[in-house]
Amino acid sequence: MSAPTPSQDLLLARRAAAGRADAWDELLALYSERFYNLAVHFTGAVEDAEDLTQEICLRLYQNLRQYRGDVPLAAWALRLSRNLCIDHYRSARRERRAGAVSEAVLERLPAGGEDPQTAALRRQQLRAVYQGLEEMPEDLAEVVLLRDLQGWSLAETAAYLEVPVGTVKSRLHRGRLDLAGRVNRVNRADARLGRPAGAVALNSEVVDEGLGVEAC
Repeated sequence: MSAPTPSQDLLLARRAAAGRADAWDELLALYSERFYNLAVHFTGAVEDAEDLTQEICLRLYQNLRQYRGDVPLAAWALRLSRNLCIDHYRSARRERRAGAVSEAVLERLPAGGEDPQTAALRRQQLRAVYQGLEEMPEDLAEVVLLRDLQGWSLAETAAYLEVPVGTVKSRLHRGRLDLAGRVNRVNRADARLGRPAGAVALNSEVVDEGLGVEAC
């Protein structure tokens, strides 16, 4: 019985691990933007995201020989990066808790073709969302960030977190409700001060709609 044919991912990883510059360049072309987008959301700042992306790429290169091809290379690489992302996320939470969200982070979120006034209100709402995420329990904030801000599927999120899909669904439900409550409180505080709330008050469904993702 012949051995199974190696996947394209495995062949690419083997070539890159063997020092083939063209293979490494191909791998970066395929996945570096996704690494960077993930890093932006975990760090909250472009400069830190660039540093984190470099760390992710270095860790990937150092561990390529361990890849066995049993899962997609992208999912394996992102899982490999998790500890780095979490360390940066915890640092960002300490440094930026209840602080201003980087404009560069907001610019990377889909604009939705809004007029300037609507776009400005939406950005204000997203600032409240990020503030809420920084105050939430980490396990809930992480799954909302991956699913609703990164747009990952339930399966991708579960693979990255190394938990069952059912656990992701449970955390996502609780996280969305938690986040909606926090954003509503910000909106009510803004209303008392005479500032626009930035959009309608969020509930678990509007969180999904406002961030442009499908329901879980």
